[in-house]
Amino acid sequence: MSYWHIDYHSKYQALTFEVTESLESIQSPYQKIEVVETPAYGKVLLLDGDLMLTEKDEFAYHEMLVHPTMFTHDHPKKVLIIGGGDCGTLTRVLQHKSTEKVVMVELDELVTKVSKKYFPHLVSSTQDPRVSIIFTDGIKYVHNCTDKYDVILVDSTDPVGPAEGLFRLNFFKDCFKILDEDGILCLQSESPWIPELAELISQVNQNLKSLFPIVKAYGAAIQTYQAGFWLFQIASKKYHPLSAEIERKIIEANLNTKYYNSKIHYAAFILPTFVNKLINETSKNNIE
Repeated sequence: MSYWHIDYHSKYQALTFEVTESLESIQSPYQKIEVVETPAYGKVLLLDGDLMLTEKDEFAYHEMLVHPTMFTHDHPKKVLIIGGGDCGTLTRVLQHKSTEKVVMVELDELVTKVSKKYFPHLVSSTQDPRVSIIFTDGIKYVHNCTDKYDVILVDSTDPVGPAEGLFRLNFFKDCFKILDEDGILCLQSESPWIPELAELISQVNQNLKSLFPIVKAYGAAIQTYQAGFWLFQIASKKYHPLSAEIERKIIEANLNTKYYNSKIHYAAFILPTFVNKLINETSKNNIE
């Protein structure tokens, strides 16, 4: 029997979609994990009732979290992923030939187990010999880590519960510490359309700027995420994401993508005026 699922984005906003079948429903120590079948989006992964992943448009989020940072870095060899239990981020990192080692730190092992059953095209990436998966708290892992990384990608859930600390200054400080001298941090940064998130987005931006010499926000159109427009923030010790040579690198790599391309890379950093005000930026997006 079909029903309509309501994915609340705020107190007054939501995305609704028809569900034709419940495929999985399991309670982990951290959250309720569900997979449902939908006519509009194919299989959908829900965590505590919130939409996390759809078959139809997962590529938009994962490509835009990964590729701008990986191409901005000159030669990223060691990558750390915090979160990302569905392995969509991992899959895109492995597209880059420079990648020699990827460590994925996911809190909830059941998310990956369920994803392996229903999204095998993503979780198959865990079989790559370059990959190590650690199921533990990402905040604690980074705090205690002694390794160095070229790139850190934070693929987190919304900033509530265990994920709240992934948006705080202390976590960013720990990331800065374990990044190499030319390392880059990139994190998903929620939707600027949601009033309740505006202060968080602004604070994250200020915190990153207190640590990194280069901090830029960029956006992507993701139909199933909050209000359809999503922000990311990239914080770099050395490389600028709008450097001219990045276009050549993207074209030469010729990755199999559905959303990201060389033009999107630069255009994504051109943000609406209200977003620039939120992060205290001018509308100019040239290299500073």
